[in-house]
Amino acid sequence: MRALPFAVLATVALGACAVGPGYERPPTPTPAAYRGDTLQLVRDSAIAIPALISPPAPAPAAAPAWNQTLGDTVLLALMDTARAHNQDLQATIAVTREFQARYAIARSGFFPQVGLTGIGGTATTKIPGVPAITGDRYEAAAQAAWELDLWGRVRRTSEAGKASYFARTEELRGAELSLAAAVATGYFALLQFDQQLAVAERTLTSRQVTAALSRARFREGQVSRLDVLQFESQVQEAQAQLAAIARIRSEQENALSALVGLPPRALPRGLPLDQQVSRFDVPEGLPSDLLSRRPDVRAAEEELHAATARIGVAWGGRLPEVVLTGQYGYVSNDLSTLFESANNTSQLFLGITVPLFTGGRLQGEVDVAEAQAEQARARYEQVVLRALQDVEDALVAVRTSKEQATALAAQVGTLTISLTLVQHRYENGLATYLEVLDAQRTLFASELNLAQVQALQLASGVRLYKALGGPWSELGTARE
Repeated sequence: MRALPFAVLATVALGACAVGPGYERPPTPTPAAYRGDTLQLVRDSAIAIPALISPPAPAPAAAPAWNQTLGDTVLLALMDTARAHNQDLQATIAVTREFQARYAIARSGFFPQVGLTGIGGTATTKIPGVPAITGDRYEAAAQAAWELDLWGRVRRTSEAGKASYFARTEELRGAELSLAAAVATGYFALLQFDQQLAVAERTLTSRQVTAALSRARFREGQVSRLDVLQFESQVQEAQAQLAAIARIRSEQENALSALVGLPPRALPRGLPLDQQVSRFDVPEGLPSDLLSRRPDVRAAEEELHAATARIGVAWGGRLPEVVLTGQYGYVSNDLSTLFESANNTSQLFLGITVPLFTGGRLQGEVDVAEAQAEQARARYEQVVLRALQDVEDALVAVRTSKEQATALAAQVGTLTISLTLVQHRYENGLATYLEVLDAQRTLFASELNLAQVQALQLASGVRLYKALGGPWSELGTARE
């Protein structure tokens, strides 16, 4: 019957309400559609303010589903290599494991803390005027202590630990997403330099042919020495450009090798740049709630959740602490009879600690927790606004780079025909060397620009993928 009051107290403790404010997701500005989308669904319209879709409870971070967007198996293999060997990502994984362990520590407050002790030996007691008493003493006992969570302080501690762990999990997912995006962008830059190198080699060959023709015509007295010198200078310019592009390509290959966690080496290639562009497509009319999957948005929200829970932890420190302690074991002066029933001993206590005066420390802890929650809320709202900006900027970049690449491709076609006609006219003495030089230079610059813009078009798509937090073919899911 004596245990009944403690059982009642335990039941009350488990059912009591936690102190401090409960977490509520703040309203966040989410547009009905993105202004930068190709469909232009919204033009300076009012912004709705629904809450973001709740993310599911974090599971171990999975690799971003780039295979839904990119079809280059070599690039996907490089991404897998980066996830396995990039040391910055490995450090982030270790941080996630740390906070998982911290959450386990926070949850341990729900359970009794149990331990075993055993002592044995000889003790001598001396009292003035009384002969010394010497005797043996042996003891074996189990002790338990359990804080009754009457005010919910333990629950708030566990809630904060869980939210912090979820935030680190989202940061890990964000690190994986950022790493994969960096690998893709670096790979497309490498393909850009490959294409520019091919253009430079083709241009060099064409100019060498033209220079040889001019020398032949000079020997026949059809052109001046100045024509020959001008064409030879164009050959030398192409050789210099070829060397410069080769150097930049080598440096990009080394940088990409380091990014994926490998020593500098020659990396494999998959589809060429122009085929990458033709296979890469961003759909129109993207739903705005894709933004809710962004790891930084979800991590900032979890940090706000954790900061809100810590207010309850601080408030709990101002209230009485109730601890149930107990001990059960055996005590004897003879080791051989220690575990006999006559030597059984047990204790059960209910302890209460009430803070009376702390010089303002406890109230200060509450004020600190509330200020930190305000900071977390402001950071969360800023992250959401920055995410909206990232998506809008990426959509604009995707659309404009595609239009630019289309225009440059048409220009390259036009200039190629123009150069062919000018060279034919020069061979027949109907055009000057200046016309040929101008046509060659213009085509060379346009082809280099086309490769650069095609890489930019692909990088803009990767930027949009990252800004949305994953494939645009998937919608955010609600937390259970």
